[in-house]
Amino acid sequence: MEWTSIVLERGKCAWGRCYFCGWGKKVVEKSIEDVKKDFDTQISKKRGYSKLKIFSSGSFLDDNQFPKELREYIFCRLKELGFKEVIIESRVEFITKDKILELKKFADIKFTIAIGLEVADNDALKILNKGLTLKVLEEKIQLLKENNIGVRLYVLANPHPKLRDIELVNKTVEYALRFADSVVVINTYPHVNSQLWEDWIKGRWRPLSKEEFNKIVERWKDFPNIEFDFNNFAFIPKFPKEKRVKLKGVGHEFLVHPYYEVWQDFLQRIYEPPKGKEYVLFLPCAYVKPYTKSKTWRAILRGISGYPFFKKLHIIAISSPGVIPYEFINYYPFNNYDWPEWLETKEIKREYIDVTKKRIKKYIGAHYNHYKNIYFAYFKLDAESLIALRNAFEELRNEGFNIQLIECLSEDTYKKIREIDYKPLLAHPEAVNDLKKCLKDFFMRKNTNR
Repeated sequence: MEWTSIVLERGKCAWGRCYFCGWGKKVVEKSIEDVKKDFDTQISKKRGYSKLKIFSSGSFLDDNQFPKELREYIFCRLKELGFKEVIIESRVEFITKDKILELKKFADIKFTIAIGLEVADNDALKILNKGLTLKVLEEKIQLLKENNIGVRLYVLANPHPKLRDIELVNKTVEYALRFADSVVVINTYPHVNSQLWEDWIKGRWRPLSKEEFNKIVERWKDFPNIEFDFNNFAFIPKFPKEKRVKLKGVGHEFLVHPYYEVWQDFLQRIYEPPKGKEYVLFLPCAYVKPYTKSKTWRAILRGISGYPFFKKLHIIAISSPGVIPYEFINYYPFNNYDWPEWLETKEIKREYIDVTKKRIKKYIGAHYNHYKNIYFAYFKLDAESLIALRNAFEELRNEGFNIQLIECLSEDTYKKIREIDYKPLLAHPEAVNDLKKCLKDFFMRKNTNR
């Protein structure tokens, strides 16, 4: 029988000072009765399972966070429902003889305590501000084993700018295997409100890509009691509300702002495009945010969304923040910035083209095997974003990439609409018709040639 899991949150982690952790700083105001109701709702959806992991963003054995009354209610319900194995999380200071006796009252359930080891080095643990030593950990593990309670240890890869070494991961996994029944090696991601998040934004640290992570853990891939968690909780860059300032302006600092840089790094090294999206349609940004509320995007989506080929198109905006896949256009900062084009100078335009070209190249290079080799573009013909696209594709082809860029606005239509000064130009019915015809003709030929 496979494992299932639930998340229960209440109060705050008693320590809350780990360098890499933001969850430990989070305070969740919930009554005991509310947590009971939350538990009942979640567990009602787990019919047929007998193995459960309870994630708690803190310590399930901490009386201040999860009082004894609440724990006993949950364990009684799990016993009634027939759960045979349960994993709970705790810091070591809450692993006591009294807590173990409490667990042993539920003899029908095999309990395992999951503990955040992170790194098996006392100096490294100080750097991470774990409030833990290996000696204390080993004493607590011995207590658990004497009472037939399982041990699960979490190991972090790359949890600090100074702790990226593959040898430290190997040392930690070797150590963990000596003491634990199971080990989870986790790729560290920056939690909001952690010190690591600040280092990430300031460019002092960055997450591992899947390739980097796999290389680090390659030695342990065939060990049956080791699990690997590359993308913990489906990570995407998130920013706390107090950091979400509007990024309004033109110039270098607004082109390579740290918020844009971390997003582009994520999109180039960690993000995976949606399955089924085989072709890219590059579109310009819009002054209105999110873009889908603008006249241009509304006209485009009305024009092409009803065709079968639309499901295969991955719409990607090109703007001063960089390459922006459709599914992120309503995320900060892409939904809260302005780049007033009328303030651009020739120098700024040149830098925009160069920076954007490099971002496009990195994105296509990273996801080259995901898409077909045909890409579509719909821009004003003198747009800097289109120039950047053209330059990027030319350089990529010279580097051996088999790709083609199809521009979906004809020169005749462009000139005609410019002469009548229609705004926004790309929302004009004849321009949208060019885009529609461009896509229909391509997919018609493609289907005919099958």
